[in-house]
Amino acid sequence: MEMIRTGNLKKSYMPGKVEVKALNGVDTSIEHGEFVAIMGPSGGGKSTFLNLVGMLDTPTSGEIYIDGSDVTKMNSNTRAEYRLKHIGFVFQFFNLFNELTAVENVMFPMMLNKQSGYKYRAKELLNLVGLGDRLHHLPSELSGGQQQRVTIARSLANDPKMLLADEPTGNLDTKSSIEIIELFRKLNQERGQTIVMVTHSPEIGGMADRIIHFRDGIIENL
Repeated sequence: MEMIRTGNLKKSYMPGKVEVKALNGVDTSIEHGEFVAIMGPSGGGKSTFLNLVGMLDTPTSGEIYIDGSDVTKMNSNTRAEYRLKHIGFVFQFFNLFNELTAVENVMFPMMLNKQSGYKYRAKELLNLVGLGDRLHHLPSELSGGQQQRVTIARSLANDPKMLLADEPTGNLDTKSSIEIIELFRKLNQERGQTIVMVTHSPEIGGMADRIIHFRDGIIENL
């Protein structure tokens, strides 16, 4: 069953007088429970595709279906609510609240979503990512790899249908990068978590189940 399907997806920008076509007709499908890497040269449309699928931006034209729902027809409020409840994000920059502890950072989206038992679930998720002994540490007291694990735990807080990761190892050393991707594989294999990850690294991309190559705003057939 499809988790993501796009039809003739296009996105253009007008930074000046010349139109820039970031995506130029992308048709693709990603199944439930897949771990997919999005690769290609800079400017190829990788992050634009992720932002559109993650409902952080809207397409110029085309269709996006998430778990059977046409999200391009949703209004802004419905999109925001859907995104909070069903999509988890992991970025290159950890975007943690520096004044909050690890467990408080993970609790935050659950509090926004008015979940009950959020403190227990936050602890559970930090245990899942191997940080059960770092619950009350501030981000400044954690390594880069540990901060990204907190981010991953937070992204899972609302039990999302899919996890979108944009260069999740971009700020990490090789050892920490491998550990983060191994954690993704664990989440994918043991929990059936759908994961779509943008990366420049062939080594990191090769750890996914499948690679989709973007170039010049289209999917490149290799």
